[in-house]
Amino acid sequence: MTLLHRFFPLSSFYARALVVCIVFSLIPLSSAFALERSTGRILQDDGAALADDFGEIFSFPVRFDGSDWALTGAVIGAAAASMLWADRPVRDYAFRHRTPFLDRLLPVGDFYGKLSTGIYLGSALYTAGIISDDESLRLTGRAVIEAHTFSLLITGVMKAVAGRSRPYTGDGNNRFNWVETSNRYWSLPSGHATSAFAVSSALSQRIDRPLASVGLYALSCVTVLNRIYDDKHWLSDTLLGAAIGTAVGVAVGNMINKEEDENCQFIGTPVQEKPVELVRIIEWRF
Repeated sequence: MTLLHRFFPLSSFYARALVVCIVFSLIPLSSAFALERSTGRILQDDGAALADDFGEIFSFPVRFDGSDWALTGAVIGAAAASMLWADRPVRDYAFRHRTPFLDRLLPVGDFYGKLSTGIYLGSALYTAGIISDDESLRLTGRAVIEAHTFSLLITGVMKAVAGRSRPYTGDGNNRFNWVETSNRYWSLPSGHATSAFAVSSALSQRIDRPLASVGLYALSCVTVLNRIYDDKHWLSDTLLGAAIGTAVGVAVGNMINKEEDENCQFIGTPVQEKPVELVRIIEWRF
């Protein structure tokens, strides 16, 4: 066993444990506010709110103004420029600079960007909010679930339609097969990058602390590095995925923040704060 392996034994288990510890350490759990509602009513209201947020997200392009279209064009232009001039050099650079340290570090990014991670993280936060009767924590969990789900719906459709070959296929970075069902041709955009940036963006908007935002986005960048390093994606795939995840995550986070503000106004100000009680038993009042 090498000295490096002793101090950085980032196996699959360690990668998962590290991501969970990092993310939960960034979420403030010191206080909460609560509305007097039964658990059944909370679930019903959240389901209706999720449906409303879905409609808002997928109707956003209809309400785009000039600056929104300019930003969209800039993202597409950056991805196109990467396809033309950066995809292959970046892939070659990653192959030439493989190290034992990166082999053990980057699986953290792979785990953070997995489909299951966003689901588990959002569900854990949401459930903890229900158990502890913590409105803010529950809404944070919902924000993660919504941002993760909505952004991956967009990315999934784009993957299937574009049918771009992954780097490891050897087809090159300009091969688009169009309307594909095989994972080998689901390179554009990166689903891992989409998920990672959606989760980080939603959490960043909810936590609203610069240090937390830096940590969350740094974790998302590790996901991008992992996808290129493992030869699963081109640089342009990760750029487009990151842009989709960030846009949806920020939008969802802002909508959830607005909903929380409206709830605060409904129950009156100042909002009563109380410690989070994670061991409280759910009281099912239907």
